[in-house]
Amino acid sequence: MNSAHPAQQASTSDSLIRPFHPNWVPAGGHTSVRTGIYFDVVAIPGPRGQELADKLIRLFDCNPGAIYQQGTAADELVYFVTAPKTTDRFRWPPGVLHYGDGGTQSVEVPALDCAPISWSWLSYPTHRREFVDCARLHELVRQLWD
Repeated sequence: MNSAHPAQQASTSDSLIRPFHPNWVPAGGHTSVRTGIYFDVVAIPGPRGQELADKLIRLFDCNPGAIYQQGTAADELVYFVTAPKTTDRFRWPPGVLHYGDGGTQSVEVPALDCAPISWSWLSYPTHRREFVDCARLHELVRQLWD
């Protein structure tokens, strides 16, 4: 009789967890990607951006969708990656940058595991949730700005 735990009985190939690497994320470094095609972006500077990222991470049990940041604490910009053609549906308060289908905009996107210095991922895209829920993000932004 085999007394091994069922998880240990699974073949190696069955038990591997494969990371999700969307086609809009570069393999290395960073690249410029046009918004409105693969995704839209809401970018929020400074501590408010970090606060919103922390709230979303808690609300969505550490899996809110793709969130990354660029810069140092003084000049950081937090990017919330939303599904394509979603950011233009909302009115964003002053100071909140949003890039969607409304115009030709490009944003820099860092690699997942070898991003250049000053870039970091706060939440990776996953199969379960590739993008941040734009409506929920907008609701949190409005609460923070009011």
